[in-house]
Amino acid sequence: MSVIVNKKILVTGGAGFIGSNLCEYFSSENKVTCLDNLSTGFEKNIEHLKSNDKFRFVNADIRSYDDCLKYTKGVDVIFHQAALGSVPRSINDPIKTNENNIDGFLNMLTAAKENKVKRFVYAASSSTYGDHKAMPKVEENIGSPLSPYAVTKLVNELYAKVFSDLYGIETIGLRYFNVFGKRQDPNGGY
Repeated sequence: MSVIVNKKILVTGGAGFIGSNLCEYFSSENKVTCLDNLSTGFEKNIEHLKSNDKFRFVNADIRSYDDCLKYTKGVDVIFHQAALGSVPRSINDPIKTNENNIDGFLNMLTAAKENKVKRFVYAASSSTYGDHKAMPKVEENIGSPLSPYAVTKLVNELYAKVFSDLYGIETIGLRYFNVFGKRQDPNGGY
């Protein structure tokens, strides 16, 4: 049983590894919309959910503010998992990483503000700790970013804090380290 019940939930990146597990978990007790452009996610990850009348899939892109605005209407909680992951990919293509991870993130936050979404839970990253050497890692002790990907995830945290302070949106960032489980891409970099 889900701790969140009878809510309208939007999961961005919902056809990805983590997002598809969130869609599966929450769609038993809530209305869940999975938003994914399938650039790194897979429709096969959510195929088993399509017969559930509490679940719907939309092929849309967080880089489109209009898509973000449209699909955040009436939503209670956003689980923002959409991003272009991979440190090596960000080194090879920092512009595309920025478009997805900063522009897309800001689109989602702004749409959440406009549509009065109360809670915004997002995928942060352990890359935010950067070159800070101390162990164990402590939330407030971060260093300088070591990749374009790390820069985008740090900027996400800064934007989330500002939107929380200015507009009252409850933002929660989860700094993932190494996540594994069902529907993880065995051919992925991690």
